[in-house]
Amino acid sequence: MNKHIVLLVGGRSREREVSQMSGKSVHNALLNLGYKVTAVDPNENLANELIRLKPDIIFNCLHGTFGEDGSIPGLLELLRIPYTHSGVTASAIAMDKILTKKMALVCNINTPKYIKIEKTALFALLEKGEDPMQKPYVIKSVQQGSTIGIYLIIDENSNKPKKEEWSFGDQVLIEEYIPGQELSVAVLNDKALGVLELRPRTNWYDYTAKYSDGVTEHIYPAEISQEVYLEAMQSAEEMHKTIGCRTVSRSDFRYNNIGNASGLFFLEINTHPGFTNLSIVPDIASHHGISFEQIIEQLVKDAKCEIML
Repeated sequence: MNKHIVLLVGGRSREREVSQMSGKSVHNALLNLGYKVTAVDPNENLANELIRLKPDIIFNCLHGTFGEDGSIPGLLELLRIPYTHSGVTASAIAMDKILTKKMALVCNINTPKYIKIEKTALFALLEKGEDPMQKPYVIKSVQQGSTIGIYLIIDENSNKPKKEEWSFGDQVLIEEYIPGQELSVAVLNDKALGVLELRPRTNWYDYTAKYSDGVTEHIYPAEISQEVYLEAMQSAEEMHKTIGCRTVSRSDFRYNNIGNASGLFFLEINTHPGFTNLSIVPDIASHHGISFEQIIEQLVKDAKCEIML
């Protein structure tokens, strides 16, 4: 009898649309692999719905808040339903950009200079025309993905967030801006597959550049030296293993070879990389003879509850 998989897709985060795009591809792949699939858009009745459906496995295709921050794995551990992707601890750490940076520093992996600041303190500075850090810098929400809640401050004309519009939490990450190349590394089964370079035709790699056809060029392999290529691979692997990610992850870097802020800089790790037609992990995998369906099958095979009773 074919296993029954509940596909969690949509959700309530700001990345709902991304989850839905990934979910369509994953749903088709699971059906092609011969599984019985029930798609569920989670709400406050999720636990009761899962108890009613009695799935063999949960395929977690949610992005952002709840789906990617350890909340869903926590619920599934309580319900004792095996699930895909990383567990509670790895998910929670990877979703928190500041915790992730601290882990990188423990591993002696280079990351941009940063400060954590209270929202009220940040907007008090901005309203006085002052900066929390020497320009150029980036204002980031601590726990959002897909470049949501990110502002690039290059000069006085840069678009700065407004206090009344900020809805990304009380803690804010201020990070040194690293010019240069945008790089991503796919890790599958604890092994880095390769380094892809992203060249957006817009000013920088924002939400539009990520999810709009024709806006960003994917260069594979990345046009960097072999030394930097290997460093990115090793750093991505180490972050994946140190945080405790399961099956798949994507690490993002900036590489700059000019001036004082030169070198490779780790930015963040994603435990739920996208599965859209523009997503990076499937793109890198395809260059190594690994199909989209093979990645999905591996995630299903690795599905489990991590907490032993």
